[in-house]
Amino acid sequence: MKPMAYRMRKEEGSAFIISILVLFVLSVLGLALMLTTTTEKDIAINYRWGEQAFFNADAALEYGKNVLASYAVANTNFTQVLPDARPDATVADATQPWITGHPEGGGPCNPQTAGCRDYQYYIDQCPNAGGGPCTRIYIGKVLRRPDTTSAMWDFRAPGAVVGDLDNDGVTDIEGTFTLWVRRPTVGTRDYGPPNEKNDDRVILTAEGTAPNSMGAGAGKPVSLRRLEMSIRLPGMGVCGTGPGHVGAASDSAEGC
Repeated sequence: MKPMAYRMRKEEGSAFIISILVLFVLSVLGLALMLTTTTEKDIAINYRWGEQAFFNADAALEYGKNVLASYAVANTNFTQVLPDARPDATVADATQPWITGHPEGGGPCNPQTAGCRDYQYYIDQCPNAGGGPCTRIYIGKVLRRPDTTSAMWDFRAPGAVVGDLDNDGVTDIEGTFTLWVRRPTVGTRDYGPPNEKNDDRVILTAEGTAPNSMGAGAGKPVSLRRLEMSIRLPGMGVCGTGPGHVGAASDSAEGC
């Protein structure tokens, strides 16, 4: 019996060690499963926000078309919503400050201040790999409704109802939106008088964000989508290109 008792004493504590090892393996598997589940959840939330931002931009684009149509009916063109055409839209190079080549000489407001998103973004088309001269294209001036209110939301200066497209005090979308209008570019200048007869063409850009009411630039997680449409007003009716993501649409504004 002594050898058996010796072996039993020698194996004392092995069950405890095995239990610890099994518990460790199960903990690792549980943590891995939790991490996978959390990642999948985040992916699903981001996808939902992205889709919501896209549809917010799409809804804003449709609303902007209706606003432009009201101007076309009242004035037969888009003169009331478009800035003056620049005879030369070139800048020395892409390092030039925001105001350089500005459609309205820096006015009517600076987008760094609350309540203004006019010409907040721009791109420089530089044929010489970033060197000058470059054609500076601003995203545009915020679309003003016929009642002179801005079709936008600025998280820095809240006061309107978030997601209220038509300014009737009722939330239309879950998120925020901004609408910009600008002239198409023809070479290194803007389309419009005195080179053309009418202000019959406009580039409409719609921005939609989700999910919170703070909008783009608030420093909080937010999905953002921008859609752009070229609209031309011919002799009868209104026509234009289909909507596309900003950067993919053409400035030609044909579509008719």
